[in-house]
Amino acid sequence: MEHKPLARTVLARWRHARIFGLGDRAAPVAFTPGLCLTSHDPEIGVEMAPFTIEHNSEKLPATLSISARGAWSYPFGETDVPTYTADEGHTLPPSLQEADSGLGQSTGPLLPVSWQRLVHDATLLDANLSPEIIVIQDAVQLAGHPGRLVQTIHLIRERFPAALLWAPGLGGPDNCAILSWFGLDLFDLRRSQQAAAHGILLSRDGPRHIDSTSGESSEMAAQLSEWRASLAATRSAIQTGTIRELVEKQSLNSPRLVEHLRRHDAQLSGSAPLSMHVDKGQRLRCHSSVSRADPLVQDWIHRIENEYMPDEIQRQTLVLLPCSARKPYSASQSHRFFRSAIRNRRIHQVIVTSPLGLVPRELEEQWPAAHYDIPVTGDWDDDELATIRRMVTALVERVGYKTVINHSGIDFEIETIDTRPEGVGASSKAACDVLREAIESIEGEPMREKTFLRHAFASLSRWQYGTDAWMEGLRVGGKPPRWMLLKDKQQMAQWHPDSGRFSFTKSILPILRETGTLREIEIGGDEPWKGDIFPHMVISAPEDLKIGEEILIIRDGKLLGSARCKAAGWEWKCGAGRLARSQHRL
Repeated sequence: MEHKPLARTVLARWRHARIFGLGDRAAPVAFTPGLCLTSHDPEIGVEMAPFTIEHNSEKLPATLSISARGAWSYPFGETDVPTYTADEGHTLPPSLQEADSGLGQSTGPLLPVSWQRLVHDATLLDANLSPEIIVIQDAVQLAGHPGRLVQTIHLIRERFPAALLWAPGLGGPDNCAILSWFGLDLFDLRRSQQAAAHGILLSRDGPRHIDSTSGESSEMAAQLSEWRASLAATRSAIQTGTIRELVEKQSLNSPRLVEHLRRHDAQLSGSAPLSMHVDKGQRLRCHSSVSRADPLVQDWIHRIENEYMPDEIQRQTLVLLPCSARKPYSASQSHRFFRSAIRNRRIHQVIVTSPLGLVPRELEEQWPAAHYDIPVTGDWDDDELATIRRMVTALVERVGYKTVINHSGIDFEIETIDTRPEGVGASSKAACDVLREAIESIEGEPMREKTFLRHAFASLSRWQYGTDAWMEGLRVGGKPPRWMLLKDKQQMAQWHPDSGRFSFTKSILPILRETGTLREIEIGGDEPWKGDIFPHMVISAPEDLKIGEEILIIRDGKLLGSARCKAAGWEWKCGAGRLARSQHRL
């Protein structure tokens, strides 16, 4: 049978969760996350159920076929309906990982995978292996082994970025968001069929008995209604970047889901596909203690605690300030009071907060510092206090501040000058007067605003790019809030506070390359570079690229221009959809 590649494009992504549009990318009619239907399942629209599945065990090895429910192979005619078939092989329980069943599964467009196959089958390492759909055959059994399910999904997801992943018998309306967060794309109705047979409704909040007083039913129509709502909520959350919030809610449906999420967070610590910049309206909602384990939060804490250094002019005196509900903090009324009391620009302002711990003033417009929401009660729990105190101690020891002024209201073991009288609000006139007196007692030469901003932008550049060498010879000009960095009278970059990024002009790209400020990706081809960056163009790229990161485009050693990442580094090898949007062409 002729292999018909599945046409797909990524419509939205958030870490490992993605929405694929299937078929003609100009007008897709089916999407993931979605369902695979058997001949025994009720009818459901193709927009929710893109595939049908058929299992044949009349002879061994058993076979599995997955067929698209539309013409989703180029050129999208009536006969361009892709169907993929594979031998399932013999799958041993995950506990017998040292054993090799001896009956290998098929290797092709439809790729059956088990724990044993991951351990023993070297063909999975073949660089030319490019499956359309991957089936994790023993997913239900893996879910019962601590850590193995999330480990397997993560390994397969990043090894085959363009493939659709299906874990038979595992998904339901109660966990499809969290499984999509891990990297799965396809689900089935097996659990819903089982629930219906036992008179149980598999709802978005987990399986439960029906309420006869309201006329509720456990029939498949009711089961499908739960599926539609859950899939719609998951897709919406991926599009808006709020899927982490939905995942945290959904994890509470069972102890096993809580375990899976904790192991997933621990596994991705230090290597998660994080974003460098996000849209202004993006929020990081930290409504529970679970949010503190998010790799994004842990990455911020690690960098502030172990890597961050303020500019040299601000390494003498530190002032610790409380956070505010409004972000960035400078836009809040309380911080306007604080800033009016802190006239000495050489004083380093650091905001104390949860769950990020500490946010230096010059980084307050960065993601996620400018975008997080957290319930504000005025009370700190032991974990929050321990994190903040540990970070403050590490920062003071590394930087070597001579004076620490504490206006946060938190007690520290290090020596501080406390400026917040007991029982008085931090932004009250009495407290701000005490803070002002402490600041005025610190000696420091006056500094012009633009000179100070030059130092602040240098610190920002080191945070974002690891260097500020590209700023040599530049001065700050223009007007707030979009300050410009100028060379003589020529604009080289502009600060965009809404997105927390530098916007570079075309003329500075060679300097950015010479100083190693921006990372490079190499593309192939002979035609002039036009349009955006897609997977077939890429020869090499860093594996840890972040969404929103600015990159330089290189071909045959020559600088062609710049682009902005739309996909994280794990998708750049054999991924799908647009990877980066072009910015400048030289």
